[in-house]
Amino acid sequence: MPIDLPTRLDLFAVGRGHLLARATKIDPNQVNVRGSDANIIVASESFVAFEVVKQLAQKMNALLLDGASGEDLDRWLWDRYLQARIGASASLATVKFFRPAAGVGGSILPGTKVASLTGIEFLTITTATFAAGDLSQTAIARSVLAGVVTKVGRNQVRIIREPGLLFDSTIQVTNDDPSAGGEDRQLDEDAKENARAFWTAVRRGTLSAIEYGAKQVPGAVSAQAVESFDGRGMPARVLTLYVADSSGIANEALGASVSANLEEWRAAGIAVIMSTSTPQIVDIKLRLTFRAGVDTSSLTEQVIAAVVELVNGLKVNETLRRADLLGVLTRFKAAGVIPSNDSVVEPVGDLVPATGKTLRTTTSNVQVL
Repeated sequence: MPIDLPTRLDLFAVGRGHLLARATKIDPNQVNVRGSDANIIVASESFVAFEVVKQLAQKMNALLLDGASGEDLDRWLWDRYLQARIGASASLATVKFFRPAAGVGGSILPGTKVASLTGIEFLTITTATFAAGDLSQTAIARSVLAGVVTKVGRNQVRIIREPGLLFDSTIQVTNDDPSAGGEDRQLDEDAKENARAFWTAVRRGTLSAIEYGAKQVPGAVSAQAVESFDGRGMPARVLTLYVADSSGIANEALGASVSANLEEWRAAGIAVIMSTSTPQIVDIKLRLTFRAGVDTSSLTEQVIAAVVELVNGLKVNETLRRADLLGVLTRFKAAGVIPSNDSVVEPVGDLVPATGKTLRTTTSNVQVL
């Protein structure tokens, strides 16, 4: 039950009442005279008392999962669950080294620096070994920096920083698939959601535990485990795990990292088939009605941004429900939007992604008629 804390004026009233009731050597009514000694003393103490009240409220909140934030939340997670907030993660990419014609054999060692056309740098963490007749080989590369900004699209890693150090100067580089896994430091609300899932996952071996374990890998933001059954409806002792980062992408490099971590989460004898994810872009069409006198252009931009945020927050294999889109419009009712059942023109019903896909959209895919 929420508690109303005393305000600064409430605390001043307490001091004022005490002075009016107890003062004998001075005129107690001086406390009501702005700028008088009695008024300044009581007012200054009320300010100090109010700072103490705020400090107590902050520290009381820090004892609760819902109230803690920032460093207080980090302490709460570690003290109770020995959990650390997931930090910013580097982006992983499978880079392909290729050459126009066969030549001498050799290896491209870990630590080779490559870069995207926009200047995002990666270091290889595996070896690409060429036989004399090989035209191409792949290696896994990790971005030098961490965060969402380190993600790159397919065919963007095109620069070898020091090509003269390679055994074959004709070798070039590219990435057939987009990079994945680059994420910013976990937000407070995401860290709290992760903590709440702790007790359902701690026994391990369950579907929810495997999903939880997958999301402990930096860069894997969403996961869904789907169990397989044989022709008699009996568990087949195998399941498929779908993972994705915040962009709805999971490449082989991110999948390999998740697979390695699942040894501590899956049940013995149960095979986990890793399935990487790609985004599935959807179109949204809205027909908005506004109250007269509101800034319709600004309000429309806010609505579009909120719709994009809703869709891009969906997890792998998660359905986009039309009712949730209507709910977004309802949030802007006080601002001047008049929502109705006709406000969402498309989709006309819920959208279920193709298996292994993650629904995503952009501002250009949200159209207001």
